[in-house]
Amino acid sequence: MNEPSIPDLGFGSPSANDPFQAAKASAMKAAEELRAAASQKASELRGAAESRAQHLKSVAEQKASELKTDLTEKAGEIRHYADDALGQAKDKYQDLVAEAENMTREKPRQALLTAFGVGLVVGLLLRR
Repeated sequence: MNEPSIPDLGFGSPSANDPFQAAKASAMKAAEELRAAASQKASELRGAAESRAQHLKSVAEQKASELKTDLTEKAGEIRHYADDALGQAKDKYQDLVAEAENMTREKPRQALLTAFGVGLVVGLLLRR
């Protein structure tokens, strides 16, 4: 007798001649291959990115070292210039003090009047 056939709803074992199941298996295999290829590409890209990052880091460190050296040299030049300027200012101050002492010894009245005038002008300026 003929038994009524029960349609396969995908829960049982696939029949050998079912084209849908064969296409599904083929698609699953292709998806797995794509997943593996994507994973491999991601790994390659990650390695390339890490390599590039290391290269950029080493270039940045080298540039920072060069800048530090340049800045240290410039600071030394500025320090030398400042020391020279300070030495010249000290010499000029000592010359002015010596000249003021000589003027005070040679012309005491004129020195006293000059000091009084300067004091008066400074006092008026500070009052405002």
